Amino acid sequence: MGMDIGKFLKSPEYEIKLTTCRDIFQAETLENDRFGDEYKKHSAAVLMGKDDLKKFGLKSGDRVRLINSYGTVVVEVRETKREEPGGLAFMVNSPWSNALVSDGTGGKGIPDFKNITARISLTKDEITTIENLIFKK
Repeated sequence: MGMDIGKFLKSPEYEIKLTTCRDIFQAETLENDRFGDEYKKHSAAVLMGKDDLKKFGLKSGDRVRLINSYGTVVVEVRETKREEPGGLAFMVNSPWSNALVSDGTGGKGIPDFKNITARISLTKDEITTIENLIFKK
């Protein structure tokens, strides 16, 4: 009975810069149903250009783990509509993106939502639930 070595091999991790942004559809959904699937669909996602997806061996709809020294989340990766500069990804402001934002404000009074460094890798794990993000111990 051979052991399944594949499950011990971690997917390669790549460094990425994240920028958070506002999204009108997401804001509307938040009003209606914060814990619903619709909100999760809009919010639990990272958007990347076609070239980066290819470079990182990802395709739209894959689940990815984003991790940095502040937190870790599993979200869906999607291709952006326009061509983005390489190495840059976008997330709408949400509990998912906030999990990766520093508590520190660098004296500015506001955390930095625009220049977040994280590592990204393919995962089979389920998308992080909003309950886990909001009520995390």
